[in-house]
Amino acid sequence: MSHRTLHKGVRPVGGCAALAALWLACSQAAIAHVTVSNPWVRGTIEGQTATGAYMTLASDTAVRLIAVSSPVAARCSVHEMTMSANVMRMRSLDSLPLAAGSRVQMREGSGEHVMLEGLAHPLQAGETVPLKLTFIDSQGKQQIVQVQAPVHPLGAP
Repeated sequence: MSHRTLHKGVRPVGGCAALAALWLACSQAAIAHVTVSNPWVRGTIEGQTATGAYMTLASDTAVRLIAVSSPVAARCSVHEMTMSANVMRMRSLDSLPLAAGSRVQMREGSGEHVMLEGLAHPLQAGETVPLKLTFIDSQGKQQIVQVQAPVHPLGAP
């Protein structure tokens, strides 16, 4: 086999490898990389049917948080808390936008948080609450992020 024949035989494989690498790079760029860090849920007492979940969200592309669910709650929603004239107001949000390269900190006492309502049982410190967060990008592609949020005791940050 001559050098020329070997070279011709290898070229299509190299071309396929290059196309595969390009396809992989393009498909990865189209998928948002969303991270959830430091998730936690406030513990509850007997008879309490709702609590808050807090975390930091980050994304390398613009996305919106459109849904949250958990097996420990009948309903989960993103809420925004604001203070106006010394009155706290809370409202449910249809979605929570995350700009490309930004972070959203869901903190107790201010801004956004996740409300867990219709709790199946009291949440005790030491338990872990599974949360499923659904994000959507501008092309309509959804990304689901599952996290395990530890329960913090009442009165602890």
